[in-house]
Amino acid sequence: MDKPLIILAGMLGSGCTEIAEKLSKKLGLDFINSGKIIREIVSEGKLSYRDLEIMTRSGEIDLDELIKSVLLDHVNKRNIIVEGRSAFLILDRSDVDLKVFFWAPLEYRIKHIAGRRKISLEEAKNHVKIGDEDRKSLVLRLYNRDWLDADLYDIVVNTSKWSSEEVAEIIEKIYRVRKKV
Repeated sequence: MDKPLIILAGMLGSGCTEIAEKLSKKLGLDFINSGKIIREIVSEGKLSYRDLEIMTRSGEIDLDELIKSVLLDHVNKRNIIVEGRSAFLILDRSDVDLKVFFWAPLEYRIKHIAGRRKISLEEAKNHVKIGDEDRKSLVLRLYNRDWLDADLYDIVVNTSKWSSEEVAEIIEKIYRVRKKV
């Protein structure tokens, strides 16, 4: 297998992280997301969480640009799955082997987030609303496109129809067919 680059983007609560974990094991790839990148920045002693928050709020640094900079170091080495919000940061790359968007109904996503984060359904609903607005504005700002435009992706999957294991298997098969692996 050559050095793949796969993007798994989606709505908050649609299961990107769980699917990325399973797909990365199936394909033997690392996966990265914004959370991992922020932990990497902090663990390398570049900034503390507190300093990062202060500098972001003050406008001293653009968090998206910082995440994208670190992300590009990983992406340029390839052999990686980029998932979640950070996948939108590199959506315009032409060298991506497979761009997948995960969609799910609102109620499904609220329940998923509530369970995963161990919060109330009302809190989860607020997280989903904020997450959707953030992704929408990010894609609009970066590409002047609607983040739900299916033309941005190679495949769109309703993750409420299958388990995360089944979705990972579907994506693996599509990737292998596309790359003739």
